[in-house]
Amino acid sequence: MSHGADDLLLLLAVVRHGSYAGAAADLGLSHTTVSRRMAGLEKAVGARLLVRSGDMWEPSELGRKFVAAGEEIEHAVDALPLGPGGRGNSISGVVRALAPDGFGGVVMGAAMRRVVQEHPGVRLEMINAARRAQTNPVGIDLEVVVGRPEVSRKEAFHLADYSLGVYASQDYLAAHPPLRTPEQVQEHPLIYFVDSMQDVAELDIPRRRFPRMRQGVGATSSVVHVELTRAGAGIGLLPCYLAERVPELVRLFPEELWFPVEYWVVSRADLLRRPAVQAVMTAVRAAVAEMREELVAAPGPRA
Repeated sequence: MSHGADDLLLLLAVVRHGSYAGAAADLGLSHTTVSRRMAGLEKAVGARLLVRSGDMWEPSELGRKFVAAGEEIEHAVDALPLGPGGRGNSISGVVRALAPDGFGGVVMGAAMRRVVQEHPGVRLEMINAARRAQTNPVGIDLEVVVGRPEVSRKEAFHLADYSLGVYASQDYLAAHPPLRTPEQVQEHPLIYFVDSMQDVAELDIPRRRFPRMRQGVGATSSVVHVELTRAGAGIGLLPCYLAERVPELVRLFPEELWFPVEYWVVSRADLLRRPAVQAVMTAVRAAVAEMREELVAAPGPRA
């Protein structure tokens, strides 16, 4: 039985997904087929190419050489002009990401506008939540997380600074006595993350500023926080780049109640070398650079 480029690309898929099942689903194969072909490849090589790390398959030291060869094959195929007239699209593939919903909608939206124009063969799939970096999430190419992550055997780099501010709707403020000091904010119901479900330490720091403030509504989505605040359900602790897009919202005490936070990206070196992932990350960096002032939202009057 011969083992060629197809088996190297299959090995690459198993390593990226961390499982036979993930690779099978991505390539339209059965789990049995993937298992049989990987066993056959290892038998032909005479050594293990994959080793277990918890619930994940990872390449052995020898396996990393085979994965590198698979990446070279993938890059060569991606560079071929396979479209009509020999022009084609140089980059294609699915990129799977974890990202907070606000970032996913606003920043990733701007980034994917670029990607779709330049590389229509690239597709993005997202799971949206503000959470800590996960331990080897199966089938995920990159994670956008809040705060500096503590990860091992991964690539982590700072992506952007952003800010949280305190907001209320114009109607809510009109229906209540005037707020004259930041401390008076605590007399109103808070709209923020569900305390028992929130595991990001950096997102807990702003809450500590209001020790007496009761939570009126807790939700797992920043976009929902914005809509609840717009509806007048309480005072929201919101990402400024989302809240400032809503004309009905008023930022309260921006000088005193301004909370800087960071977005970081977590991935693996082999995933970051994928042309499709590189295309998405290039577009994300460009979108972040263009939106820097909007994301940071330093204290000052609303434009």
